[in-house]
Amino acid sequence: MKRLFLMMVALISFAASASAQCGDELMKSALAAMGDKQYIKDFDIKLAAGSADGIKYSVVLNSRTKYQINIANGSGNSENVVVEVYDGDKLLGTSSVGGKVYTAFQIDCSKTGAYKLHVYTNSKSEACARAVLSLVSQY
Repeated sequence: MKRLFLMMVALISFAASASAQCGDELMKSALAAMGDKQYIKDFDIKLAAGSADGIKYSVVLNSRTKYQINIANGSGNSENVVVEVYDGDKLLGTSSVGGKVYTAFQIDCSKTGAYKLHVYTNSKSEACARAVLSLVSQY
């Protein structure tokens, strides 16, 4: 009985540590990378293995405003996630430039409206990340 109890405690501890790599620590990391910019919204990203389309989010952004997106990737990811921001079909900004995936990028919005965030990995493997949208400046 004691052995069974110890095995259950070990299993629960392992499960907690496995999910911790995709939890609050990622949020803290993304917020720290955001710096002194004004927090707007965060996105909890969990991509299933083989997810060819990734995940899509909608967000309303204001005209004459510069935004920044910071991405914190899970330590178990085989590859960093890519975040793209679209205004309709027009790509406004991306974390992937020239084959390199960055952990932050900025976009300028010229009109108020709904924008699409597309999140995916090139490897199509399971991944988790946290992205934070922040206000850089208004002009």
